Amino acid sequence: ANADQRDSNGDGFGNRCDPDFNGNGIVDPMDFSMIKPMLGQPGHPDQDLNGNGIVDPGDISITKSFLGKPPGPKGVIAP
Repeated sequence: ANADQRDSNGDGFGNRCDPDFNGNGIVDPMDFSMIKPMLGQPGHPDQDLNGNGIVDPGDISITKSFLGKPPGPKGVIAP
């Protein structure tokens, strides 16, 4: 399956639109605390939001764009 279509945490939202890493229904500062330690690490499909194989600043930027919003396509501010 394509990385942007995979739902590796099983919550019904594909990884590309799901920065709610703690699964509480909203993207909040706790989600940042869960992605920051993974910066530069490959192999974390939940946190690799742009699907390039590594957790990088682009993934942090995508997480910021969802801050205060629910996960999923409706939470997206910009592609």
